[in-house]
This record gives sequence, C-alpha cells and structure tokens, in this order.
Amino acid sequence: MSSLSFNSIAANYDATRGYPPSVIKQIMPAIKKAAEATSETRFLEIGVGTGRIALPLASLGQNYTGIDISEKMLQVLVEKLQAAGWQPKSSVWGEEEDELAENPHEVRRFVLDEPAASMRLVNGDITRLPFGTETFDVVAAIHILHLVDGWEAAMWEVMRVVKPGGLFIICWDADMRDNQVTMNGAWRKIVNELMKQPFPLVGATDGAVINWLRARGMNPEHQAVCRWKVQVTPRQEMDLLQKRLWSRTLLIPNDIFRISMERLQRWAHEYYRGNLDRPYFKEREFILSKTRLE
Repeated sequence: MSSLSFNSIAANYDATRGYPPSVIKQIMPAIKKAAEATSETRFLEIGVGTGRIALPLASLGQNYTGIDISEKMLQVLVEKLQAAGWQPKSSVWGEEEDELAENPHEVRRFVLDEPAASMRLVNGDITRLPFGTETFDVVAAIHILHLVDGWEAAMWEVMRVVKPGGLFIICWDADMRDNQVTMNGAWRKIVNELMKQPFPLVGATDGAVINWLRARGMNPEHQAVCRWKVQVTPRQEMDLLQKRLWSRTLLIPNDIFRISMERLQRWAHEYYRGNLDRPYFKEREFILSKTRLE
C-alpha cells in the first residue's frame, strides 16, 4: 500500500483540520518550550502539509524546514507564506550544506524580516530524506505517520538526521468522546462489516510510534497542551465523509464506499430520528510527546 498524498483534498485541508486561533496561541509556545528552541534551533517537520503548525511556529523567529509528498499541499503553504509577508529566495538545490547533492529535490525558500526567520519547503518522501546526517536539532511529526507506508523507514530517517541529543516531537489530536456513538465510528463499523476485515491502515497509530521508541530504549514524555470544543451537526459530518475529505475514506474501494454511505444514511436517519441539523459539540485535546534521541 502506498503512502497517502493529500493532493485531492489540499484545497479543503485547513477548513477541515485547522485549529481555532485561540488554540494555536496555546500550541505554539508549548511546542517551542518542548523543543527548547532558540533562534538557532534547526527544525524539520516531516509531512508539513499546508503549514498549519509550521507557519505560526516559524513566524516566532525559527529556522524551519518542511517536507511533504503532496505538491498541492505545499502550494497552499506557499500562498499562505506570501500572504503573511514572507519573501522568496533563490531555490537551487545544494545551496545549504545539508542538502545531499546526490539526491536533488525541488525546493522553495522564504525569509521573514521581523522576527528574522526562514522557511525551506521540499517536495519529497519522508522515508528517504534528502538531508545529511545529524543536521537538525528538532524533528516534528504532526498527524502524519498514520498516512505513511513504511513508517518505520521514516523513523529511522528521523534518527539519522537528528543531531545527538536532539529531539523528536510527535503531536496528535485526541477525541474526548466519552464512549459516544459518532458518525465516523458508525461508518467505520459499517465498512468493517462490508470488508469482513479490520479497517485498513496505511501507517502507524500514535501508540505504535510511541511503542517503537520505547522498544529502542527511549523515553517519550507526554503532555496535554489544551482542550477545545467544535460545534458540528450530523449532516456536516456525513457530508465530509461523502466528499471523501478524511484520509480514511481514501482507503476504501469505490463500490464498498458507495454501499457504506447508503447504509450510513439509513443508520443516521434512524439514530438521529431524522434531525440531522441539530448541532452538538465535540471536544478535542492536543497531545504533545517529546523524545530525546541520544
């Protein structure tokens, strides 16, 4: 199974996965503190996407590199950088010492004057990073490794490019659902029944990544950064599934997906008693885990 590219949903990514400004204001200082970041800290974010974390974090005055397999996701980030006043620089591969000459990649560079910051964007595969060994102080993986076929290869690449004593930071959102029946949960159950096997997974769960680190003698440290609520309706949730805007929907064959949505619509009308527009709140929590790589 191939790693998932988000080219098909790049235009809708921020609308479906972006954080409220009040949440960003809590996440950014938490990541910077966990990273023990100074103006000299070299960040790499694997699977940088549209920069929902990268842009506000780099804008605090950081030296930041992001790599992603999706050209369209990176283009959204480029447009956001330009709108925020970042200026483009020359983009010839090999200008920086850590860029492997034998592994050339498309690269775009941007700088910010105040506070002084830089952003390097590379279109590439995180299981084969085109950077030299021991060149980054911090590597961040935020909602990405569950999409990566060969995620263990990506982890070994992280281990290779981090400086001795550097940090690996992984972050994810936890749904505080309190055993509620959810639209996504009902759909996954229907798909499991149709496929007669567990729901497909491309990469690793966050728990699997943490266990991978522990099995190699490392000690990940977790913290819950913040909680927030999002108002949704059952109809909105069903619409997001129908449009295949969640990564899990891209893993299902078209015929099974069609049947699953037909069954989900029947289930939803019965479960919500025909009232699919009544809003309710979903609570989420941002989890940050950091590991020192010796």
